[in-house]
Amino acid sequence: MKLFFRLSLIAIIFNGVSLLPSQELQAQDSRYTQYYQAPLRLNPAMAGVFEGMWRVGANFRTQWGSVMGGPNAYYTYALGAELKTPVFKSDYVGVSFSALTDVAGGGKYNVTDINLGVSYMKKLTGGRRSYRASLTSYLVAGAQIGIGQRSVKWLNLTYSTQYVVRNNTYDPNITSGENSGAMRMTKIYPDLSAGLLWYGVMGERKSVYAGLGLYHLNRPEISLFNRSNTSSDVERLYMRVTAHAGGEFLVGGRSSSISLLPGFVGMFQGPSMELNMGLGIKYQAPRYDDFALKLSVWTRLANRLDTEIDADALMIVLGIDYQTFQFAVSYDINTSTLSNVSNGQGSLEFSVIYTHDGRHARGQGCPSFN
Repeated sequence: MKLFFRLSLIAIIFNGVSLLPSQELQAQDSRYTQYYQAPLRLNPAMAGVFEGMWRVGANFRTQWGSVMGGPNAYYTYALGAELKTPVFKSDYVGVSFSALTDVAGGGKYNVTDINLGVSYMKKLTGGRRSYRASLTSYLVAGAQIGIGQRSVKWLNLTYSTQYVVRNNTYDPNITSGENSGAMRMTKIYPDLSAGLLWYGVMGERKSVYAGLGLYHLNRPEISLFNRSNTSSDVERLYMRVTAHAGGEFLVGGRSSSISLLPGFVGMFQGPSMELNMGLGIKYQAPRYDDFALKLSVWTRLANRLDTEIDADALMIVLGIDYQTFQFAVSYDINTSTLSNVSNGQGSLEFSVIYTHDGRHARGQGCPSFN
């Protein structure tokens, strides 16, 4: 589920063919369809932006199973937890914890990270007691510090030199010709991220927001090969810039049960770019404030190996809000040239969030994310 791997990296993960140490490896961050169900992966400033006292969430995603086979597909597991408390008259401080691990291919290439975060929510406009009377707006600043680890099981990989052409067989006893002394089993590195978020709530089911997240500010070194520490040959993780915006707009009068949820997420990391645009419809049960249905359709555009932007996937998301729980499931329909081998089958993703209500958080007002 890495974002825009070079073909050389696809070879090492998907096909089990190793890279020579001299070749360039440009790993990118994990991809989601339900970015707002994994808010700490979208923007560090999202910590604490919810109506409640604390919340926890979990995400699962599987991708490329139709191409690589079940055991070698890309699997991602993520957890997140947030807690906030009021400070001064109308501000809040939030703290967060997030963890992610994903694994892919016969070589079991693995990325794991753990992050701790903090955010400050500064109230800019609005009354003290309720956000429904006028515009209530907040400016949120957040930061994360974490540790990451990358690893691969080199012994699980197969190499082109180990295939016997005359009878089209694989012989593991044939030497691979690789320099095993230059290979690392694992790499551990520090990671720093920060972000800003502004949002405004104009009333019941009326809100707008815009944010900017900056991940890997320190550009950590992530190479799984032993190299010198000169800046010319150290492989570093590109900084990821994430811009996102959206809102909720009630359709009809105050008694309407329908609202629209437009959204945009743009991600830029080194030579790679991804643009996600979508529109959701939310149905709020008129007699049950604690039940809502959401259906969203998104499209993803991405560049391909430094080429022009191309349509990558059509994404469908179904969500249910019930009392203090949020459930969502999504499916990506592949629309790129890879659909020739994937038959259009993309990724499947599940998420669940539990939010614990708290009296001190009532009246804060938060946007509804798509």
